[in-house]
This record gives sequence, C-alpha cells and structure tokens, in this order.
Amino acid sequence: MKKGFLLSILFASAFAANAQNEVMLHLAPRLGSAVFSLDQMVDHPGGTYKMKYTRFEYYISEIKITHDGGQVEPCTGLTLLVRPAQDSMYSLGQMPGITNVEAITFSVGVPQALNHLDPASYPPGDPLAPQNPEMQWGWSAGYRFAAIEGYAGTNLSQNFQVHALGDANYKTQTITTDAEQVAPDMKMIHLIADYQQAVKTINISGGLVVHGTTGAAVTLLNNFKNVVFKAETSSAVIDPAFAGAFSVAPNPVRDAAPQVSFSLPTGEDYALTVTDLTGKIIARRTLAAGENQSLLLEKMPTAGLFFVHLWQNDRPVAVEKLVVLN
Repeated sequence: MKKGFLLSILFASAFAANAQNEVMLHLAPRLGSAVFSLDQMVDHPGGTYKMKYTRFEYYISEIKITHDGGQVEPCTGLTLLVRPAQDSMYSLGQMPGITNVEAITFSVGVPQALNHLDPASYPPGDPLAPQNPEMQWGWSAGYRFAAIEGYAGTNLSQNFQVHALGDANYKTQTITTDAEQVAPDMKMIHLIADYQQAVKTINISGGLVVHGTTGAAVTLLNNFKNVVFKAETSSAVIDPAFAGAFSVAPNPVRDAAPQVSFSLPTGEDYALTVTDLTGKIIARRTLAAGENQSLLLEKMPTAGLFFVHLWQNDRPVAVEKLVVLN
C-alpha cells in the first residue's frame, strides 16, 4: 500500500515537472493584519491617527519570472490594472519551461514605451483602454501609475488624494519567492500586498491633494517598491501529527463544484469549513471520525481564493487553498 502511494507521488511529481505550466499571480490584499476593503478604518502607519481608502488602483507591468537556476522568463506585453477591492489573481501566461520559481520582478506603473500612447487605441477591457475613473492623465504626462484617495485625521474629516505619475518615477522591484503547484498544469505565486503601508511617511492627517510627479507622489511609488509587497508562505498541512488524508479536487476549479476527499483517523469527530479571505464561512460540515469518503461541496459564489479547513476540537489540523477561476 505504502509502495503504491509512493509511486503515485513520484508519478505526480514527474508529471508536474514536465507539465505545460500556466503561472498565476495571486496578490493577497491586506491592511496590516486585516483583509483589504475600501472604506475600512485603520491606523495610519505612523499610528497617531485613523484613515480609510475610498479609491485604490495601480498598474503593474514588465513582469519577469526568475526560475531554475537564474533563468528569466519575461511576461511580454502584459500590463495589469490592480483594483484590490477584490481578491486579485492574474494569469501570467503559459510557461512550459518553468519547474522551480525563484523570484518575480515587476514594475509599478506603465513603461515609457506605452505611457504616452492613445488609450482609445486599445480594445475595451484592456487595462490601458479608457477607464472609469480615469487612469490616463494626458498625452505628455501619461497614465496615473497609482491613484489612491480617502479620508484621514480627526473624525476622518480630511480628504486626501495622491495620483502618482511620470516616467522618472517608474519603479522596479524583485521579490524572492517560490510558486505553489496548485494543479498539475498550474503554478501560483503568492504575494502579500499590505496597502496600509502605501502611505507610510506621507502626512495625510490634515488633508492632502497631490496629482503629479513630485512630493507625496514619489513617496507613494517608493513605498510600493520598498514596503508594500512581500512573499507569502503557506503549508497544506498544519498539524504534522495528523495521520489521515485530505485533498480538494478539482483545484483550480472553474464553473463546477469542488470535491473534498478524506480519510479520518478514529477518535473525536471533525468539522470541515470553507472560508473566503475575510474569514467568512461559505460552507460548514460535520464529519465523523473514521470516515473515508468524498464529499461534494457547493459551487463557490465568486472567483477568488478560498480556504478549506479540517478541524478537530476547534483546532485546525489541515488546510488547502481552493482556487476558483472565472
């Protein structure tokens, strides 16, 4: 039995290594330790007053994946417009030559070669096409690389707006990270994006309006480069003492209901929960100890990243990420 199980693992590993991998980028939006949402009151990074965002969007471009001993794979022609009011997952394309991801490089903003083109030349739905609210400032200035707005200070009464642009402010960063093999033909890079840090050292307590290429606009883009993003690490099994089996398939799932398969040790009963990024419980089931079966879950309400937890005595013993695609 163990020999057959080991052969299955080796076969799956070999298949994954030779698969036509699609590489996905998952940006987990945060405000400090909380999941990001617009109109959510949090402390300014300085800790002396409150703030909230009412608008938050920015461009990512010139993405490159470093892999397998320093090889670099560019995501040619890809520009992302990130609106983190919702969980952000993006396809970076098919990359069959990638086995082990080592780092991701990207820039916040629009590269100079594209920054001064006509937005109307792009098809509807393209990130560089006309947007509402607008992200293109004008022919000479180009696009807003980032546009954030909100309220801060006493009783959140002071409006702030920082729209950052300008070719000279185009920032590039590299983050050391691996990628999770979420399916035989799909790898996913997980980054945490802490947008609370976007206004670090920017005094917005008395209100602030900066639309341009200097001052707070420069600080904002420097913060995106230096303190907003970091690699996210995860583990599929929380408790190494858990002696059972637990898996979710298909994963990723598209337009279908996922299925949980499990083999539970005898003892006290278990509970199964499916939660979204905010911790909201989407589904909950009670499972009897000693069960060995498959359970069809409900179809997830939206695309995004979900967590399937297995609990015993209110203690999580296993968790798997469930990727739901559009």
